[in-house]
Amino acid sequence: MEMDTDASTNTMQSTNFNIDRQQVKEKKRTRRDSAKTKDHQNGVLASTNGTNAITNGAVKRAGKLGDRKSRSLYGRGLPKKGGGGGKGTWGKLGDEIEPHLALDNHDPNYDSEEQDADIMYKPVKPKWSREETEKTVIPILNEYFEHAQKMEAIDALSHLNIDDEKPMVVVCLITLAMEKKSEFRELASQLVKSFLDNSQAAENGNNSSSSNSSFMTENELERGFDSLRLCLADLKLDTPDAAEVLGKFIARAIFDGVLSRDIIKVFQTTQTTDEDLENKLSRSCALEADCLLKIRHNNLKYVWGVGGGIQPLEVLKQKMAALLKEYLSSGDSEEAMRCVRDLDVPHFHHEVVYEAIVMAIEVSTKRAISMLVHLLKRFSDTAIITTDQLVQGFVRVYSEMPDINLDVPNAYFFLEQLVDTCYELKVINLKLKVQAPSRSRKRFVSEGDGGRFKTFGDNYFDLV
Repeated sequence: MEMDTDASTNTMQSTNFNIDRQQVKEKKRTRRDSAKTKDHQNGVLASTNGTNAITNGAVKRAGKLGDRKSRSLYGRGLPKKGGGGGKGTWGKLGDEIEPHLALDNHDPNYDSEEQDADIMYKPVKPKWSREETEKTVIPILNEYFEHAQKMEAIDALSHLNIDDEKPMVVVCLITLAMEKKSEFRELASQLVKSFLDNSQAAENGNNSSSSNSSFMTENELERGFDSLRLCLADLKLDTPDAAEVLGKFIARAIFDGVLSRDIIKVFQTTQTTDEDLENKLSRSCALEADCLLKIRHNNLKYVWGVGGGIQPLEVLKQKMAALLKEYLSSGDSEEAMRCVRDLDVPHFHHEVVYEAIVMAIEVSTKRAISMLVHLLKRFSDTAIITTDQLVQGFVRVYSEMPDINLDVPNAYFFLEQLVDTCYELKVINLKLKVQAPSRSRKRFVSEGDGGRFKTFGDNYFDLV
């Protein structure tokens, strides 16, 4: 009987312990989830089991930490922003391809008229001013003068919004060409022709879309030349013969078929406020163009001459030999220097040196040697011919002396005289003088060699 009493006592104690433990857990849960309930008038039912609690007017649901459901007092428990809200989210997948929703009427930027009206967007191209066109076009034209690719220049100009300022392209092109040499003026004339006839420029295999239509019309080209006529007084300050040069450009354009002859009559009959200057330059320009066009059998394709590196090699050699012969006849070194500059082939000046030395050997007179050495001295002092071109010309003669000696038996003797004179006048240095070949001859035993090679001290042996 005593044992049964002890067992029942232990059972009651364990039961009371479990009840107390459960109450403690329930109390902790209630504190964590907020235990106070509010009246039904607030719109929310009181929570009695501790799973849903109200704190500061917001509903918290236990066991669903981290979910994105609304905690608002008045919400229905749906996810915020359709499940696309929250930290680090940019909306639901596919929101970027859905049509934009209408603005909310509570939005400060809301406009009821914009919501119903159909909005149409049209591209707007701002018109360029004259200064903006000039600032953009000039670098493209300068680049064209470097690479001479007509289609590349036209493509670059076609992408510019200069529909109303295309005559300005002609003004910039010819103004830049006037300040340069004849070969650049030839490039400018070719580009003017390509403005209206791109088929010629596309012959190199460039079948771009711009080659199917012209860059500008004949009317726009005439407006460009007319603008140049009005600027002749200013162009004359940098280019004294601006009127004659513009006349050549007009004649070449008429010859190429991109301008009509009527523009000459316009230049002749134009009256301006400044009768003494503007009309005189305009008529001078028209007279130059008219005279060039009236000359029979005048191929205006070569109105700018055939100069620079585009000349055939044989033509360059003939011109250099002709100017040296003219110099031997007249003795005018200034004219010879001017002719060499006009050839405009600084990379080929060694041919002038070569022809001068060979001509001095072939003429075989002291007068010819003295005059040609004097000319080489002038070339060296004025830097018309650089030192490396002088050296290259002498080296070429040295290497061809065996062939020259076949035509001129005393070639080595005259070469030695010429080299010594050039060295005395400081046209060449000592190293180049020592390199000069001399005619070898057979040595005999009677001259003291005894058939053996004798070493000797040569101060210039290491310079060779």
